[in-house]
Amino acid sequence: MTFRGLRQLLLGLLLALLLGQAVAEEASIHFREFSVYPGEQPKSLLSNVKLDYQLSDYLREGLLNGMTLQNEIRFNLEWHNTWWWNTQRRLQTIKAELNYHPLSQQYQLVRLDTGENWSFPTLIAALEKMGTLEDSPLPALPQNAYNNDASIFVTAKLSPKSLNLPLKVQALFSDRYSLESEGVMWPIP
Repeated sequence: MTFRGLRQLLLGLLLALLLGQAVAEEASIHFREFSVYPGEQPKSLLSNVKLDYQLSDYLREGLLNGMTLQNEIRFNLEWHNTWWWNTQRRLQTIKAELNYHPLSQQYQLVRLDTGENWSFPTLIAALEKMGTLEDSPLPALPQNAYNNDASIFVTAKLSPKSLNLPLKVQALFSDRYSLESEGVMWPIP
């Protein structure tokens, strides 16, 4: 193989890698903002979360064809351990469902824990509302969370509410059918 052939091969591999990353970044959930701060009551905490959703073509088309998407924002309490695995405890999971009504041409968002619901004319507006929590109270933390190297760890997941049997098996081996964010951490103030 000549130097020119090797150079073309390397450029082709680099281009394929860059295009692969662009396609992989197309469908994702990213944290735009996350903060935890003390509330008015002693040892009460409030949080702000803003998520950006980029739906895959499969999820977008499924939504338009009657699929209900379920969103979960999971708050965990995590203690850092230098010798062994970190210890986690589930604090709270906030669930919401998003679906599309073709007759009204509206996206309906329902927050399952509070029963609140909203209608939006665009998917962008519905996703913006679904990924926003403002001044959201967190459950009371155990005493050993304070001054003990503990943090709040948050992740988000968006997936179809139900899949037919062949897709359930495929969903185990592919991330095409759901989106999951990287986690973010905030030390206990």
